[in-house]
Amino acid sequence: MRPNVSFTDLARRLTDAWLASSGDPEAPAVICRSVKDLLKINMVLISIETIATPSNWRVEFARKYGIPTRLINSDRLQSSGPLGNSSDMGLLKSDLVEVCQKVMTSGRPLTGRIDQTFENARVIASGIVLPDPNQERAWCVVLGEVHSITMVPRDTRFDDVDLSVLQLLREGMSARGIGSLLELSPRTVEHRIEKIKARVGVTSITALTALRPGY
Repeated sequence: MRPNVSFTDLARRLTDAWLASSGDPEAPAVICRSVKDLLKINMVLISIETIATPSNWRVEFARKYGIPTRLINSDRLQSSGPLGNSSDMGLLKSDLVEVCQKVMTSGRPLTGRIDQTFENARVIASGIVLPDPNQERAWCVVLGEVHSITMVPRDTRFDDVDLSVLQLLREGMSARGIGSLLELSPRTVEHRIEKIKARVGVTSITALTALRPGY
């Protein structure tokens, strides 16, 4: 079993390894090795060769996100190789290329929050990007921790009762409890829930309550 090391501690270890590896031609591999065996299953570790044009940058996954999910094709999204070979080049360009270019310009690591839609799923994560500190600007190392992957619902507008039902479901209330609070019969609440599930395209209460608010 791997040690339960927090993302903050891993980011600190990465930064220490980054500071110590300046001038080392094997710096990306050295930096990745400093944390690789400590990563949890919901983390991803990437090194990127950034010498060529962005479409020819080479991405190598030192550690892949490993939690099974049916919402995204994680194997396809985590394929090592030239960035331009990815069918998600547009998405990767906005996320990876722009951030890497920013840190290469500043010469300093950057941490931040990721909130992005992949295919039909919303991915929320934390990340740190470390650039090559040398003049060549030949690489970046990226560590990410995925907090959640949830379905993006169909563009559906709910009335006030639907929104109330959804919120109370998220709070763990039963149909009977919701009905009592909203002055509806439990059966009416159950019918509401089934209609909401059908409209957004989910089949379970768990999936329904995981959807982001606002639809």
